[in-house]
Amino acid sequence: MTTIILPRTLENTGYRLRCRFKIEPNPPARRLDLEKVRVAERFVADMRKQGWVHDGRHDFRLRGPFPPVVPTTLHPTRTRTAREMLAGVLAGERFLDEAPSGVSEIGRLLTADCWEYEIAAVFIRPQILTEYPDPHEEIK
Repeated sequence: MTTIILPRTLENTGYRLRCRFKIEPNPPARRLDLEKVRVAERFVADMRKQGWVHDGRHDFRLRGPFPPVVPTTLHPTRTRTAREMLAGVLAGERFLDEAPSGVSEIGRLLTADCWEYEIAAVFIRPQILTEYPDPHEEIK
């Protein structure tokens, strides 16, 4: 039987969450301010849908510019076991890591066709966050 010990009152812990947005290179200050406000309002609305509440005591922080980053999905590759490699090792074969590294080149900021800025804000969630292991991480 599992016993979970929780305090009687749940504390609202603040988490600084970040959001990135793209904009044309070298934007004027007015354009950047307008875009920052628009993205911040949308960020708060999106996080509210997920159960987060914006903590108004902390201001939004803007960082950047950064070169644009293209998100990629890393697919796990199967690694051969020692038993499968035994015959090759006995024959003198060398086994090197053939898996892709997942590292991608990021262009220079001055040559990029768009820039990214990052907005950070403090959000509170009144319920406890729990993590569940991915299926490949489960110990059986």
